Amino acid sequence: MRPKSSSFHQRSAAQAVSLAATALIVVGVAGGCGSGGNKSTAAPTTTTTPTPATTTTTGGTQAAAGAQLFSDNCESCHGALGAGGHVGPNLQKSPVAGHLDQVENQIRHGGGAMPPFSGVLSEQEIGTVAHYVVEQIAPKG
Repeated sequence: MRPKSSSFHQRSAAQAVSLAATALIVVGVAGGCGSGGNKSTAAPTTTTTPTPATTTTTGGTQAAAGAQLFSDNCESCHGALGAGGHVGPNLQKSPVAGHLDQVENQIRHGGGAMPPFSGVLSEQEIGTVAHYVVEQIAPKG
């Protein structure tokens, strides 16, 4: 009878491992669901990319950092390239988007449906993404 008991315990252990793995997969998939919900009332929960220590507004590094920050933190509401999205307005047509001080203030303090990003993004990151909006997204002319 000893071999049957051992075989039973091995099967039970294998089933337990299989069940645990399935549970982890279900939890992982469920955790990723629902992130496209109403972001107008949710605090930002994005991760940010470190930006270079430069404050110049020229050069590919600054623009790339701004583009990445925009993608990580703004695109879900304002859409790709700021063309408008689920909640946020079209920044390509916004008269405010052309004014650096107003864009920085909006990012920092939020307003309307937009949550504040002060405390989520560093001051340098706020400046970097604001420059990106003004220089790359805002209407020209």
